Amino acid sequence: VPGAKALLDEVTEDRKVKDATIKYLRQLGHEVIDVTPPDSTSSSSTDLAYGVNTANSQKCDLFVSIHFNKAYSSYNGTIGSEVCVYRNHDYAQRVVNKLASLGFKNRGQKIRTGLYELKNTSMTAMIVEVCFVEATGDVDLYRRLGSDAVGRAIAEGIANKSVPAPAPQPSTSTGNKLYRVIAGSYSNKDNAVNQVNALKAKGFDAFIEAVDR
Repeated sequence: VPGAKALLDEVTEDRKVKDATIKYLRQLGHEVIDVTPPDSTSSSSTDLAYGVNTANSQKCDLFVSIHFNKAYSSYNGTIGSEVCVYRNHDYAQRVVNKLASLGFKNRGQKIRTGLYELKNTSMTAMIVEVCFVEATGDVDLYRRLGSDAVGRAIAEGIANKSVPAPAPQPSTSTGNKLYRVIAGSYSNKDNAVNQVNALKAKGFDAFIEAVDR
């Protein structure tokens, strides 16, 4: 079902952020059930009911819905991030604070008792409004950050811990160095020549170097 649309398309971007959030929550050891409605749903009410009913049936501990906001046809500047809740809770505050740490204006928690997802979930719930799709400043920041960084911030806010940095990988670059392989030493020069010729025949760059004993 189409969502907010202006400089960004909510339906496209919220799924990117959702996937990143799930990825990082799983890295942090949490079990996550993706209750995103299938593309076959035909109305906002069936969309909302699918997510809520699936989460309730799975007896989840926390319900997180990822959205993008819209208030105007266009807006030159920044509006920011907010998290909608039925009542204030720490998860929501940490998430909006983490988004603010990325540079979004912190609009805080917003009590919204009339929203379907917040009214009908049987667990703590929140609707994360990443930013406003028509606000030029919000959109510029979101595009610079990318959906992966936004999803990571949301996951870290939920889990109240940081995603571990990936382990450094050993470098495979040799830079400008060359490494010499010595095949052997011979007292008889003819034997040395024969060895060099044999290596060259196999495509190796071989040479003879005279050394003192």
